[in-house]
Amino acid sequence: MRALLLLALLGGIAHAELVARFESGAEKDQRADRLPALLVLPGEAPTPFLAAGEFTVTWSGTLTLPARQRLVFSFDGEGDAKLYVGGKELLSESGTLGQARSKSTRLKRGEHPIEIHYRSKPDGSGRFRLFWEERSFPRQSIPATAFKADVPADPARHGRQLFARHHCAKCHVPADGFGPSPMAELLELGPLLPATGSRLNEDWLARWIADPAALRPQTRMPALVDASTPEGRQQAADLAAWLMTMKIGDTPPPPDPALALKGGEHFHRLGCAACHSLPGGTPDPARLSLDGVAEKFQPGALAAFLKKPDTWYPHTGMPDFALSETEANEIAAWLLDASGKIERKRDAFPKGDPTKGAAHAAKLHCGSCHAGLPLDPAAAPPLDAIFTKDWSRQGCAAESTSPKTPRLNLSSSERSALLAFSQKGRSPLSRHVPAEWTSTKLTSLNCTGCHGIDGQTSLLDRVHPESIGLVAHLADENEKLDQTRPQLTYIGEMLHASAIESMLNGSATPRPRPWLDMRMPAFHTDAGLLAQGLARLHGVVPGKPETPTPDTALAAIGKSLIGADGFGCTTCHGVGPLKPSAAFEVQGINFAQSHTRLRREWYDRWMDHPASVTPATKMPRYSEKGKSQRPELGGDAAKQFDAIWHYLQKPE
Repeated sequence: MRALLLLALLGGIAHAELVARFESGAEKDQRADRLPALLVLPGEAPTPFLAAGEFTVTWSGTLTLPARQRLVFSFDGEGDAKLYVGGKELLSESGTLGQARSKSTRLKRGEHPIEIHYRSKPDGSGRFRLFWEERSFPRQSIPATAFKADVPADPARHGRQLFARHHCAKCHVPADGFGPSPMAELLELGPLLPATGSRLNEDWLARWIADPAALRPQTRMPALVDASTPEGRQQAADLAAWLMTMKIGDTPPPPDPALALKGGEHFHRLGCAACHSLPGGTPDPARLSLDGVAEKFQPGALAAFLKKPDTWYPHTGMPDFALSETEANEIAAWLLDASGKIERKRDAFPKGDPTKGAAHAAKLHCGSCHAGLPLDPAAAPPLDAIFTKDWSRQGCAAESTSPKTPRLNLSSSERSALLAFSQKGRSPLSRHVPAEWTSTKLTSLNCTGCHGIDGQTSLLDRVHPESIGLVAHLADENEKLDQTRPQLTYIGEMLHASAIESMLNGSATPRPRPWLDMRMPAFHTDAGLLAQGLARLHGVVPGKPETPTPDTALAAIGKSLIGADGFGCTTCHGVGPLKPSAAFEVQGINFAQSHTRLRREWYDRWMDHPASVTPATKMPRYSEKGKSQRPELGGDAAKQFDAIWHYLQKPE
């Protein structure tokens, strides 16, 4: 089960729907793509397993249509591209793509073989997207849900991720570095330890060091001592005693236990069940258990962690919910109470010696992963040397390791993946590919825990009832506005990268959806790269909104159209300080935020048919086949929506 979950974790954010076959010179690579889309800048590698330079890619699979349609296809980007549907070439274009359209092609309901052939520019840069249109809808990108393919497993790609996520290159250091754009995961650090003695409990530290996987099955922390022997248990105790000498400041007092009831409410409302199973609940390998929280944290330190999770671990998966001091103490009180009631077997450890622990830490090269500790770069074989070895027979990835070798928390399939990667050489570690990094990061950060994508519901939609009992005492809990979170399906083409980054780093003010209890948390360390990568996944050039230059006459028409005498948009949407006139069920995002958030392409798609973008939306459809029920601008829906767009650039 664990192996399958990790394969899914490292394979991408959703089931891949196309096979993408890349070629560059004599080299080939293959991966799974949600969309036939890419953005590769000059000097960048198209995939981790190909060097930078001119390349080709062929996306193949099936195009699935729910009904008979007469479609027109087009491209966007730069390079050379050809489209084949049902074995027939429908469109070919070179240079600046998007100038041509295919002939209107009648396709029956069901599956149609599709191939898209793309060649980059000679300098190795490339940009590509695929669009379609019909009488019933305007030109728009083809959604990922329209594609389907059987994509073979890629153990080498999985192994590359495992190599980085287990910090292998922290011990096996390359003599010449990784070059100007290394795999971003290689730059991640393990937790910082200077304040450990002020935050964690010594008994928990000893048990963690002795057997990390026993406390957290998903951990990447290797077992560095042999806890089955008295010597190993003593080493764990010594290391724990040494870590307890690392203190910064005084540990604050524990939270008032009376706050626990309120803390449980926060746990439910913030959707914490998307990432964590409840203390004492059924273990779930897809989520982290909270059973040991009271054992791990000193009571007064837990609230500080919740308030600022990345203080001592910049690359933690725990995001920042911008909790107030009161909220952090309330949640800490509930966690300490709920997890403190759980009886767990605790093997006793001998008394530790801090001096010996410091010596063990130096000998075990703890500084390789934990910055600030003693480090001997020559203690382990260099990177180039290990890529000449058979990893199945020796080293950390082998089934049987020597007493001096860290025992990584690996399944048999993960060992096979690492072996497959070892046969590719070290070059893929020197190539950061933003789209692939983003795909794996979205899953490792569990973004789909809260957000649906490509028609798949979020994990929270399925598990949230587990924590409903925490708010059962609140009579009005079920009378709130809609608590549906936005989907990720179109996020990279929906929002400007600047808007995405502000959401991810926690700087977006005001909040777009202030009525949601499940406030969007911040991922400070990854915000910039994620915002860029989300755009790239759609083949979109990351950017920010241009200075608004609305047409005054059109903006005036647009203002009229959104009002009560037009489409009635202001019934649900506020405009700056003006609140919605009658948002009985659910509010809409304030129109004053539209210009800084929305890309025009997505706006046109949304306005034409909101339910085709978000099936559960409350937003009605105002047009049918390009015609609107309003008389303005001749009843032409596209022109009316354009007028509204001009107004939204600078609403007054």
